[in-house]
Amino acid sequence: MTSRHSDSLVLVWQVAGMEARHLMSAEIEPHHLLLGLCKVVDLDIAELVSRSLPNRNEILEECLREIRRVRDVFKLSCVDAKTLRRRLRASYGKDSLGAIEEGPLHRSERAKKVFSIAEGLADLTNFVVFPMHLLCAVLGEEDVKRDSILAGMGIDKELLCLNAKKEVFKIQGTAQVRPTGPKFGLN
Repeated sequence: MTSRHSDSLVLVWQVAGMEARHLMSAEIEPHHLLLGLCKVVDLDIAELVSRSLPNRNEILEECLREIRRVRDVFKLSCVDAKTLRRRLRASYGKDSLGAIEEGPLHRSERAKKVFSIAEGLADLTNFVVFPMHLLCAVLGEEDVKRDSILAGMGIDKELLCLNAKKEVFKIQGTAQVRPTGPKFGLN
């Protein structure tokens, strides 16, 4: 794979790390990635991007554009990101009763697999991994608890997945999608 991670994806990853730390997890898990995606749509992105960065405007524009795409897919799919985030947090609860070590959290093997799938999707399009690629990948990961929460909220997971996939290929203006088979959850 030759894909690279976008600034907006790194932002989601950092927020996912904060969510994992909040839930006292020793590693970032796929549900933390979904929590990060749900949280980032409600953040003031302009406040998060340092004013001292020499390329702040480009980073800010990309982050705003890509986070808006996630927000739009949630809206189109009738997903209230804040409510979903709160229910996910309540359902997954604290992973540990002990203190978590300082420093950055690492991804679990399952989260690395989700990233690998997102990178594969990016390789099909433009070789840059955006939050939308991550959303597609995390929704494709089997998670009975998450799916139960989505169903309990009346969220049509299949519609959410479809809208996310459409947006992934709209990002690049791709009219045709190369067949990928079930590896990337595209049928």
